[in-house]
Amino acid sequence: MPAELKPEHPHDAGVQETIPELAQIEGARLLANEAAVVLGEVGFTERELEEWALAYIEREGSGDLDAFVGWIRERELAHGDIA
Repeated sequence: MPAELKPEHPHDAGVQETIPELAQIEGARLLANEAAVVLGEVGFTERELEEWALAYIEREGSGDLDAFVGWIRERELAHGDIA
């Protein structure tokens, strides 16, 4: 599923990194930990995943692993990082 994703920080894919509300940070950490099982296999670092999860939660509010991975894919496609 995520094999075509490029391990990078969100800002490298054109996503402005912001900090979500304090109450959302724990959800972002949980999502990053869940994603590490899948995205760690293609080279995403723990730090990259935390940054992506914070940006995702700040914008989307919540979501599951599939939605999160899809969101990263959309941002990378829009930025031209993956084909």
